Amino acid sequence: MKKYYITTPIYYSNWVPHIGHSYSSLLADSIARSKRMLWYQVKFSTGVDENSQKAVIKAEEEWKETMKYLDEMAGKHQAVWDGLEITYTDFIRTTSDKHHKFVREILDKVHENGDIYQWEYKGLYCVGCESFKKEIDLIDKDGKKVCPDHLTEPDKLVEKNWFFSLSKYEDKLKDFYKNNPDFIKPAYRFNEIKAFVEWGLEDFSISRETNTFGIKLPFDEKSVSYVWFDALINYLTLCQWEDKDFWPANIHIMAKDIARFHAIYWPAMLMSAGYELPKNEIVTWFLTVDGQKISKSLGNVIDPVEFSEKYSRDALVLYLFYDVKVGNDADFSWERFRGLYDSMLIGGWGNLVFRVSKMAEKNEITEVKANLEDLKHIDNELLQAILSGNIENILENYIEKADLQSYIRNWYDLVQACNKYIEETQPWKLIKEDEKAGKQVLQNLVWLIEKLGILSAPFLTESWWKVQNILDRQLIDTKTTMNEWKFQELLQENNFTVNLKPEIIYKKVEED
Repeated sequence: MKKYYITTPIYYSNWVPHIGHSYSSLLADSIARSKRMLWYQVKFSTGVDENSQKAVIKAEEEWKETMKYLDEMAGKHQAVWDGLEITYTDFIRTTSDKHHKFVREILDKVHENGDIYQWEYKGLYCVGCESFKKEIDLIDKDGKKVCPDHLTEPDKLVEKNWFFSLSKYEDKLKDFYKNNPDFIKPAYRFNEIKAFVEWGLEDFSISRETNTFGIKLPFDEKSVSYVWFDALINYLTLCQWEDKDFWPANIHIMAKDIARFHAIYWPAMLMSAGYELPKNEIVTWFLTVDGQKISKSLGNVIDPVEFSEKYSRDALVLYLFYDVKVGNDADFSWERFRGLYDSMLIGGWGNLVFRVSKMAEKNEITEVKANLEDLKHIDNELLQAILSGNIENILENYIEKADLQSYIRNWYDLVQACNKYIEETQPWKLIKEDEKAGKQVLQNLVWLIEKLGILSAPFLTESWWKVQNILDRQLIDTKTTMNEWKFQELLQENNFTVNLKPEIIYKKVEED
């Protein structure tokens, strides 16, 4: 069985994930479910980044002992992902003994290779970003130079720290990028990374002299590892011992603000330690709400679990994937969301399933023998791939390109084509004139909604369970790996029995 390893970033533990953060996890989850459907053994990791000064400061603000605070926050993070039914296999905490032990092993190895040295450093440090800043990185605000992300003045630090020789790996990184032209998606994000490297790389600090909370350096017990050298190793920590066969990772998913660390620091660290580099990285976007930055003070933070409970998980996934291409910044508009929910989920997909199952039940359709010749005229890539037996390759191609927006749009085009097919054939009239022909159309339609359900199974998880119940056919659970070839066989199967139990999939939500 093929192995597949996908990761989300490990999220900062000083806040609870909101709708913007949920995109990375939902994207990773959809890919993981797709891969299981295609007979991969999937390792899917997420977790919390805990060894940071921000977490210590937040714990102090709440008058809590640091580890007690971190335990509470780790539980809250898991509650969000469990509430969204994210099918992760590993949840890592960077305070774990396993992670501490492995990070110290890597530090020792890199140090012994001559890639870590001590030096006194003067620089501007942003606590919010957990990184040093150059003057060119800052913006002017009220006569001050501030971090563009946090709008705070960086601290002026003079510290004797340990540094990693990043500059030593500049040419090796350039060669790697050249030999792996699809390493980062989307391409324009990769171009940004390559342009940054062309300006020349500087060595970076891997320790903080003033911090006491974190992983101690094995060659200097008075210093603790700086967050990025510690945090990035989490992906490799999870592939030690019994899970070594999963490395290198197939896909790292991250937001654009941490892309440099993943695309430059991380590969160089792996080169130094003697490990293979990840195969791909997907850079996602920043989300605003009705044109404003998501902020507690503005009162526009959207809890993704509460949102899903009110509208459905499917509504959240459809909105985030249908409207926004991976990598582009996006704005969440309540008006736009409600329009999509009403027109596409209730009026489009939901109405199609209910309409077809109700007509088929009324006309006592219990056995489906689809006439595929009747459907060959429908111009849709996914349907044509089913009919030609090429659907696995098509789905794999969308995943490899990280183009789930096009997949979802293509899927919905088929939903609309099915509604058009109903209007063209008018089975409620045809069955009165030619019962056999009318029932054949209904069988074709039942076949189509089953196939549409299967194609949407990794994304619209709620409707897929309902479609299976409506047809009385338990076919795919995307939380577990399928049997080999079952996906292809199910999509090509055109003769099966049903026991129809029509129900409304999505319901109109009364707004407060």
